[in-house]
Amino acid sequence: MADALVIMLNSYGYQPVFLPRTGLVPPELYNLAKKKLVRRGELARFFQKPVSFTPTKGRLADLQGKLTSNKNYAAAIDFLQQALRALGISAVPKVDLSFTGSKEFTFAFSDVTYQAVDPAVLDGSLQDLSIPLAIPDSYVQFGDLHIAYEYAYAKTLTMSRSDGKSFDADLRGDVGTYITLGAKGSVELKSNSTVSFSSGSEEVAAFAYKAGQLQKDKDRWTFKPEVVKRAKDGTDKPEVYVPSRNRVLVAEEG
Repeated sequence: MADALVIMLNSYGYQPVFLPRTGLVPPELYNLAKKKLVRRGELARFFQKPVSFTPTKGRLADLQGKLTSNKNYAAAIDFLQQALRALGISAVPKVDLSFTGSKEFTFAFSDVTYQAVDPAVLDGSLQDLSIPLAIPDSYVQFGDLHIAYEYAYAKTLTMSRSDGKSFDADLRGDVGTYITLGAKGSVELKSNSTVSFSSGSEEVAAFAYKAGQLQKDKDRWTFKPEVVKRAKDGTDKPEVYVPSRNRVLVAEEG
């Protein structure tokens, strides 16, 4: 993801992320160190006593942004392939965007839902947290741990020309001439300027999350969905916590 789409997600407090698998439910523990994101797993696993969390569910408006690829289609194709992986469509044998006649596109995640656990609920439970030795103490000390308390999921991705004009090629005959997604996905011409990509899986994929920083102050755990940043004028201003702004993180299993 790039350009306005990432900025837009950050402005709503979301960290865009490409996750290793579908079916993820908050809250979950992550560490981010040296630009490497590792998913540690369900937060409930890290408590001394059995604990359970019940996320709330709901729907979100479509989330969209513009991607510009000035010289060639490589950036747009790379984004499209990664975004499709975020929908659970991993095999993309062929993507040819020459039919569009443009290098500026608007991408949108549609059919967006969420699952979330209220940060206040987490904050009241954290003192029984027990971080295993497999996670270095430095991650705890320097604020490299965070908890994803909300996931945003999408089943559909749409792509249009940013200028609203029609594609150069007529795709009514066969979209598959330019794009094939394999068995796990489908592509459909929604109009002469928009194509839609959908996952064939019953499990919707998470493409972004909201998080809070996890730290230990002496013997007490603190959870910070909002952090204080020092502004250029020297004043302290609260800011929604986003693990890595202006970037899409690629998570690996820990």
